[in-house]
Amino acid sequence: MRKLFLSFILLSLFTIACNQKEQSEGNSQANEVLKEESFLGESFKLEEETKLINLVSEMENSDSVIATIEAKVTEVCQAKGCWMKVNLPNGESMRVTFKDYGFFMPKDLAGKSVKMHGVAKKEETDVETLKHFAEDAGKSEDEIAQITEPKMDYKFVASGVKLLE
Repeated sequence: MRKLFLSFILLSLFTIACNQKEQSEGNSQANEVLKEESFLGESFKLEEETKLINLVSEMENSDSVIATIEAKVTEVCQAKGCWMKVNLPNGESMRVTFKDYGFFMPKDLAGKSVKMHGVAKKEETDVETLKHFAEDAGKSEDEIAQITEPKMDYKFVASGVKLLE
């Protein structure tokens, strides 16, 4: 009788342990799906995308353009991830910052693609800000010292970003 009772307890413990493992694996899979579906900043409709070539044309003719775009990240602020750069089809790059400084990008994002929604514009960046960005990017003192004039830049203030890769 004692052996039967011990066998029953062991079988019960084994069953409970297996159920907990299945629930844990289910939660892990749910977290992975949630991570894949999540956005940094505000969510937005992924299918309402403007092609980069069209965005560049629109920025030439307008003060600002609200758009959702897909782009490959070329550089990320190595201090905090508070800005990134993406290449444009015209050979220039566009600096992306984040609405209200509300979220940051992973520092290892360069080379990966993102979709983002926000406001694009072309405007002048002053020398002090250009030097600050160069410092954040890890440029040398000599490279920073060579910045002596403001520059017209493409800028994008993202309200939301989705990491694609």
